Amino acid sequence: MAKLVGMSKFLCIGFCLLSFSFLAQAQERDTVYLRNGQIMVGKLNKISLGTIEFDDVDLNIQNVRYHKIRTLKAATRTFRIETIDKSIYFGVIKPSNVFGEVIVDDGFVEQTYHLDQIYQLVSLEKKFIKKIKGTVSAGYSYTKNSDIGRTNFDWNLHMDEEKFQADFMGSFIFTNNQGEKSRDRENISLVGFYNFSTVLVGGIYFNYQRNIELGLASRLQQGVGFGRRILMKSNLQGMLVTGGVINQERDLAGNSSGSLYEIPLNFRLNYFHYSAPNLQFVFNPRVFFGVNQDGRLRFDGDITVNWEVINNLNLGIQTYTNYDNRALEGSNTNFDYGLVLNIGYKFK
Repeated sequence: MAKLVGMSKFLCIGFCLLSFSFLAQAQERDTVYLRNGQIMVGKLNKISLGTIEFDDVDLNIQNVRYHKIRTLKAATRTFRIETIDKSIYFGVIKPSNVFGEVIVDDGFVEQTYHLDQIYQLVSLEKKFIKKIKGTVSAGYSYTKNSDIGRTNFDWNLHMDEEKFQADFMGSFIFTNNQGEKSRDRENISLVGFYNFSTVLVGGIYFNYQRNIELGLASRLQQGVGFGRRILMKSNLQGMLVTGGVINQERDLAGNSSGSLYEIPLNFRLNYFHYSAPNLQFVFNPRVFFGVNQDGRLRFDGDITVNWEVINNLNLGIQTYTNYDNRALEGSNTNFDYGLVLNIGYKFK
């Protein structure tokens, strides 16, 4: 009998602990309160460009526009919160009794903001793999009459920390022309930015390029720079960056250039349109002024449009342009352009 009573106490304690565990997990959910009275429970991923990205426990990833939200609560982890008045907070979001507003709490002060005044909110994940966001995509085209197949592979990955962001990007274009394979165009970039303030950033830059059309077998770039965010709208972001770059080039004839110095001017513009269709536009022109190259001038630019057809699935189109006023040996032109279509998976 004593054993039965002891077992009953053990089961009771175990049940209570399990209940408290489930209750704690339930309390750790983020919550979005919609204007129509509905409530979404799950995980707040980010706020950017007029839209809240929320992982609902029942509906998976949802992109919700500001004007549909009454208020929200997100206190399960620390967020980096940037506002259009150029303030930066590291804290949590508390609900407000006023429609369309939230309370930002950084542990020292509580400040009320309208949702459209939050320029960007990023979750500071603890696990490294969860910090990585972005898109991986690929495409293929083939023409039977010329027996030419063309493959492209691209990725754009991003990671956020409290004061630091990193971007890892790549693009490859391969051609199979009647059994002859060619690496036509390659580009791999690793960029790190440190936020001195909401608008001022400093960064380092590493890049590899290959472009057969321009006679470029390889170009290695290392650079440092500083930039300023010049557009901070709810659906529009712009940044201008300059600094210094060192290049080492090798043309198709095997000639190496040694160290070449350039001053870059880089502008990046992001525009998001989250009401149907869900589109993202990226405009990124880059000009390089030669310092020890007798007036050399280069231009790299691309325009990208991504359409999120369904959650995590993107269709993309990209146009690129490359210009070099000094043609390299092995090439008869100093201008290249192209159009790339692909389908990709989006990490959230």
